Amino acid sequence: MSSPPCMFDSTSSRPAATSSSDQDYIQPTFNDGLRIWWAFFWPASLASGILSFLAMAWIRYLYQNSYISGSALRYVRIAAPYLISYAVAFFVMFYVLHKNFRHFHIGLLSNGGGEGAQPLQPTFRRTLPVWFTYSWRTFIYRLIASFVASIPIGVILGVFSRMPVVQALVNLALVTAVDGAAGLFVIYNNILEEDFADFRVRLLPRKAPATAEKIVLPVRPLPPQPPVLS
Repeated sequence: MSSPPCMFDSTSSRPAATSSSDQDYIQPTFNDGLRIWWAFFWPASLASGILSFLAMAWIRYLYQNSYISGSALRYVRIAAPYLISYAVAFFVMFYVLHKNFRHFHIGLLSNGGGEGAQPLQPTFRRTLPVWFTYSWRTFIYRLIASFVASIPIGVILGVFSRMPVVQALVNLALVTAVDGAAGLFVIYNNILEEDFADFRVRLLPRKAPATAEKIVLPVRPLPPQPPVLS
């Protein structure tokens, strides 16, 4: 079974589609992984950001207008962004597995994509192992990348120490870059061309759009015309 090329291999040309079990599949390139990552990353980030903001506002409201202790709400405040982020990621992953890209779509093939493989519907149950792999691997890679880049990031943020607003924006940009790089690496190296519970993730040619059937209306004969008197 062929494995995808390394993420850092040349991407100047697309390999030809390869036939496997009567299913033409596309060998993924870095550009394909980039398109899939972007289709996942921006809606997940946007939805998570909005929902987290609303959750923080609701927690603040509870703190000011209820008898719930501040210590209990503090733990909720810490956990809420992570729970929201992972929940949103699941539904966005479900959407991406159904998405038709410009030249391909993501296919889930039975039998490890081997002989006699059949396309499978990307249900919630089949989305779950893909989402879980993405979640735990990006978490680990983010920790590693943050540790390795902690000194350079600290130096960069130190330059803007007298400008708190700029420093916060730069910190947000750096954190987003680390998260994005980890997500792209996982999608390209640990999801595409990988085996999961009962299927293999592969890129297949773009699905043809469904065409509406042409409806032929019966032609009603014209009523007889009265004779013309001369």
